[in-house]
Amino acid sequence: MISRRDGYRSSAGKEQISIAVLQEFFRDKIGNSGELIVGAEENYRVGDLRFPQGLTIECKGQPIDPERYPQNFVEVFEVTENDRHVGGLSQMAELLDMTIDEIAQTSVRFQGVESKVGNPPRVSVSITSICTAAYTAYVNSTNGGLHIYLYSRNEIVSHLRVAIRKGFVRGAGKSNEDTFAVFVPLAQMRWTKRNGLWSVSGNLPEEAVIPRLVAELL
Repeated sequence: MISRRDGYRSSAGKEQISIAVLQEFFRDKIGNSGELIVGAEENYRVGDLRFPQGLTIECKGQPIDPERYPQNFVEVFEVTENDRHVGGLSQMAELLDMTIDEIAQTSVRFQGVESKVGNPPRVSVSITSICTAAYTAYVNSTNGGLHIYLYSRNEIVSHLRVAIRKGFVRGAGKSNEDTFAVFVPLAQMRWTKRNGLWSVSGNLPEEAVIPRLVAELL
């Protein structure tokens, strides 16, 4: 478990590397790397990359590896003292089409102790862009970027609803002590870089995926 400040410091560089890897991937697969969304507020709301059709993609830098980790770690929200995030739990419930009470009564495990989430007054909703972007990509930001998971919005939001009802973990892994997270199944759309080339490592063949991405994004 690490502090919020240390968590932000360690993740800053990873996100830049991951976005660069993702842009390279899309340039290779569909001929367009997307436009970087630079405004902090817009980035928080809709994600990191915008494509010609107007759809956006959120990019998360994380040490993913389908051979080592059978599930994917998703940060859902963070308890904060910032008044900007008053009522955040209500916003999160709306994004997930759940009730506040459902989330408040969900269990959370922290340092071996299980309790209920409750209704914290200030919550920064980490999944805001996940729930609004057309796709969310998780990119391995080490070793030059070896793995990419690509979730459609419907896929990952569906996984989140199921996982949240099973319970949160708090301060797990390298997240900070105020982060609530869940574990979800790996994306159906996955690629691994081998010998400098991206090859499918998920459940869906490229001939079923790439035309769809081209039609939706370009």
